[in-house]
Amino acid sequence: MGYDGFFFGRLDYQDRSQRMRTKEQELLWRASESLTPPMADLFTGILPNGYNPPTGFCWDQSCDDPPIRDDPELEDYNVDDVVNRFVAIANSQSLVYKTNHIIMTMGSDFQYENANLWYKNLDKLIRYVNAEQADGGKVNVLYSTPSCYLQELHRANSTWALKTDDFFPYADAAHDFWTGYFTSRPALKRYERISNSNLQ
Repeated sequence: MGYDGFFFGRLDYQDRSQRMRTKEQELLWRASESLTPPMADLFTGILPNGYNPPTGFCWDQSCDDPPIRDDPELEDYNVDDVVNRFVAIANSQSLVYKTNHIIMTMGSDFQYENANLWYKNLDKLIRYVNAEQADGGKVNVLYSTPSCYLQELHRANSTWALKTDDFFPYADAAHDFWTGYFTSRPALKRYERISNSNLQ
C-alpha cells in the first residue's frame, strides 16, 4: 500500500513481554506468505503505552493529572517532580527499545478535547526536560511525527528482527482474548454497512 512503516499499540501481552526483553519492539514484518519478499515487508513499531500517554502525563480536561506549575512562589510548584518522573520514564522505556530514539504518545481515546491544555503543558515539559542538558541530562524531548521517528530509526542503520506470522490472536491477560470482536454480531455489522452505503 506504499507505507514506509506501521505503528500500533495492541498486541498479545506475552508477545509484548518477550519483545521488551529482547528489544524487538521494532521489527520488519513480512506480512504476506504469497507476495515475493520484500514486496510486503513492512517496518513495524510497537508503541510503549498502547497509544496512551505515560502515567501521570495526561493533560486533557477529562484527565486528573495535575498541570505543570512552574511558578516557584506557588505552593503546588511541581517542575522538579514532573521532570524527574518524565526522565525516569524515558530512561526506563529506552531499556526496551533498540536505538536511542524513543516515541512517547500523548493523548488517547477521548483525550483530544482541549488542545490548549495539552500544548501548554507539553511546551513546559519540553523546555524543562531539555534544560537539564545544561547539567549533563541526556534526554532530549521534541515534538515529532511517526514519519520523522521512522526516518531516525532508518538512519540508525540497525538490523531488525523479522516477523513472518500474524499478531492475532492477542490477549490483554490470561483468558482475555480479543479475537471475537471481528466476528460477533455479523448481521448488525452488515446492516450498518448497507445503511451507511445508502446514507452516503
